[in-house]
Amino acid sequence: MAMNQLKRLFKLAKSRLRAVRCQVSTLTEPPHRRFLSDKPVAYQQAIAAAEAYVSQLEPGAVSWLHYKPFDPTPGNPQYFRLMFDLLNMLQVMQITPRGRILEVGSGPGWVTEILLMLGFSVEALEPSTDLIDIAKERCGALTTHYRHTDHSSVRFHQATIEDIEFDQESFDAILFFDVLHHVVDENLALEKCFRFLKPDGCVGIVEGAWHPSFKALEQACIDEMARFGTLENPFSTEYLDLLLTRTGFIEVQRYAAVNGFFSESQLTQPLNMFTVQPFVGSNNVTARKPNQGEVRYPPCTVTNFKTDVHLKLLSGGIDAEQKRAIVQIRLKNSGETLFNHRTQQIGHITIALRQGKPDTPLFIECRERHVLPSSLIPGDELVLKLEYTLPATTSSFEHWELDLVAESCYWFSSRGIDTCSIPKLITP
Repeated sequence: MAMNQLKRLFKLAKSRLRAVRCQVSTLTEPPHRRFLSDKPVAYQQAIAAAEAYVSQLEPGAVSWLHYKPFDPTPGNPQYFRLMFDLLNMLQVMQITPRGRILEVGSGPGWVTEILLMLGFSVEALEPSTDLIDIAKERCGALTTHYRHTDHSSVRFHQATIEDIEFDQESFDAILFFDVLHHVVDENLALEKCFRFLKPDGCVGIVEGAWHPSFKALEQACIDEMARFGTLENPFSTEYLDLLLTRTGFIEVQRYAAVNGFFSESQLTQPLNMFTVQPFVGSNNVTARKPNQGEVRYPPCTVTNFKTDVHLKLLSGGIDAEQKRAIVQIRLKNSGETLFNHRTQQIGHITIALRQGKPDTPLFIECRERHVLPSSLIPGDELVLKLEYTLPATTSSFEHWELDLVAESCYWFSSRGIDTCSIPKLITP
């Protein structure tokens, strides 16, 4: 083996070890964990209340369980919220087609129905026999309504995630939809999720988040527990992130809910103008189980690790007559963070060609932003051929630069990271 190759491998090994050590060392306990962290919760008492839940409902509320999520109230707010949240989460989870899903807290089965009709195989956990009976009736009716005949693709278990057992690495995805706050032992629950998931499998969580300043949420939880006895114990965002990372999950990703159509005039406004609720008020999260031997690098969205890139132009430039740029470059991840290529995740890396600094009057950008063909770990590099179309109004062909973008987060140059100048080609 050549000496320079040996040195590179040794340097990469040190980089990987450093990344793992750094990430573990930053897992400090947050000041706020769960709403009831300072109050012990009896598991059997919480499960008994969950089992008795339906029997305590008013007749109208029981009827709604048979047609949830449909909401006949003016504006149908519950229907739109539930459907948008579920479909958005399933889309970003990118579950293997016809994969096997563990649905935790399946309730009356409306989510189960959708999972089945999307072609997934479902193992549904629910402590309430009344809710399981409703879910079985609803899923059985799929045969009549939609001619769904694969009855073996769903099994219901009267159980919780804490007390159920499955084979290791037997699920492609695990879904907690408006459920995680009912879990008594969060450490055991997530450890089991990690064990049950296949390598590269995904866990998806949708629900509200808690903070001591959210007094209205706290009162709603208190009222619900007083009425039904069920556990209403939401998580802080920091604590949930810690739990997932400490359990071994990687690529812990948070999402803001932005739903609906937008007019052309609205497209010029910041994205956070349209979020359904404040980002800090939601626990819409995905996380992935790493493949065997996969090193866990922090994402480039974190600030306590160095993100850096080295870009080198190998050939090409800007054709002023055609208003096009064709270049070949070498791109090296020279920092400590992962360059993610997964386009469904905030912070995935793209390569843009721009003139002028972002957020200044002189800024213009080509229409294309090229996604990395694969994720890039620290020390690795790629040689890429890229093509760009300059804006039709372009009059100056000097000072164009390749710049990386952590999508929805920042331009690399805004953090003082070097760009790559692209020259105008000289025609003979």
